[in-house]
Amino acid sequence: MEYVTTTYGERRRVHREYVDVYCRMGRDGAIEPVCVVWRDGRSFPIDEVLEPGHFGSTARGRQTARYRVRLGRHETDLYLERRAARPEVGETETLRWWVNAYDQVKQGKPSHTGR
Repeated sequence: MEYVTTTYGERRRVHREYVDVYCRMGRDGAIEPVCVVWRDGRSFPIDEVLEPGHFGSTARGRQTARYRVRLGRHETDLYLERRAARPEVGETETLRWWVNAYDQVKQGKPSHTGR
């Protein structure tokens, strides 16, 4: 379980949500994300890349680059995950984009009986 602190100081539980991203690949190999598309089809154009991503060290066969982006008036982190190839099981190298999405908390009656 992972938690983040919102801009309002509230701690909320998040999960990794894989998303489609349209991006521009420069002549120099630089990757610039342009638009994020959610699973339900909603799309959000990226107005500005505030901090370009750089891949860090490898952990469990993965490297992650964090891009700080602005979508309208909202700033968020967009991650590009690179998974190393595993030829022994027939997997090739993959690149996947993801964001931290807030978990939905269901409102309901307390589960205790008050005894």
